[in-house]
Amino acid sequence: MNELMQIHQNVDHPSDKWSNYFDIYEKHLKDYRGKNVTLVEVGVQKGGSLDMWHTYFGPHSKIIGIDVDPECAKITYPGKNISVFIGDQESPAFWDEFLRNNTDIDIFIDDGGHTMGQQIVTFEKVFPKLKTGSIFICEDTHTSYWPELGGGLRRESSFLEYAKDFVDILHNNWKRETTESLEKKSAMAFDGLSGLYFYDSVVVFEKFGKQPMNRIMIPGKQ
Repeated sequence: MNELMQIHQNVDHPSDKWSNYFDIYEKHLKDYRGKNVTLVEVGVQKGGSLDMWHTYFGPHSKIIGIDVDPECAKITYPGKNISVFIGDQESPAFWDEFLRNNTDIDIFIDDGGHTMGQQIVTFEKVFPKLKTGSIFICEDTHTSYWPELGGGLRRESSFLEYAKDFVDILHNNWKRETTESLEKKSAMAFDGLSGLYFYDSVVVFEKFGKQPMNRIMIPGKQ
């Protein structure tokens, strides 16, 4: 059991997480510890996840929760660095207002409503506004296979099919043909996207800045 899972088991408020997520979190987020990070998570539910992040990153972090349910704003936390905003993640207007006032985000986690529209709108509004050195995590992407949430196997409008295009965007300098969809996504993410990781039910986008590739040829000693 890793440290984050241990923290999760001792949170003050109820929480609901899949067991394989904790190793993914540790892998991608451990280097942010000890820094004055700002973490935003969509999907407050009962508040336990915000408890976990507060403990993991410490009192000097800034933990922001977002939820559509006004009841989530009534939850009280011992840490003064935790705040909750109420809004619809599928509303571009909500993100425009939120991102105007929250410009220094290090970690963004989408654990919200899990519909295709919610996930895609959230990514398209948030990722371009994240600073270099940040990370975007979309959870519960297994809903991309569920028709009732707008998904379906290889359905073009699902979040997973949408995310697969970013593999091509990572290789943008090498491609010899393109599509309108790729060009739109490339304009949004190419300069910043540096890594893309697919796990069972989780997709991680790293925005560390596009690094130049220089071919190194060594003649060898013989």
